[in-house]
Amino acid sequence: MIRLHTVLTSIAALSMASCASLDVPDVNLPSVNFMGESAFSEDVAQLDPSYPRPEETPEVPTDVRSAAEWDATAREMQQLDNLPDAPDAAPSLTDEEFNAQFEAAKAATEAYKADDPS
Repeated sequence: MIRLHTVLTSIAALSMASCASLDVPDVNLPSVNFMGESAFSEDVAQLDPSYPRPEETPEVPTDVRSAAEWDATAREMQQLDNLPDAPDAAPSLTDEEFNAQFEAAKAATEAYKADDPS
C-alpha cells in the first residue's frame, strides 16, 4: 500500500521538476494562429504609416492648453453671452382694480355654483 508521505513527496518532486527551466532547441515550427483572423485584419494592413506606433507616443499629452489659456477662452465666451434684458413687466394693478377683479371672479364662481343641479 502506498503511504501518504510517498505520494506527497512524489507530487512535490514533480511540481519542482515542472518549474525548472529547460533549454529547448530552436525548432522551426509552422506558425499556427489558434484565434483565427481578426475582423479588422484588412483595416490594420491599410492604416496610414504616418500614424505613430503606440510605443512612440508620449505618456502625457503635450498639446493641452494651460490653465491661463482655458480661463481666457472662458472669459471670451462669457463676454459673447449678451442676453437681452428681461422685458418690462406690465404695470401692476392698483389695490382697487385687483379687488374689483377678485370680486368679479368670486361672483362668477357663485353664479356657476348656483346653476349646478347637484
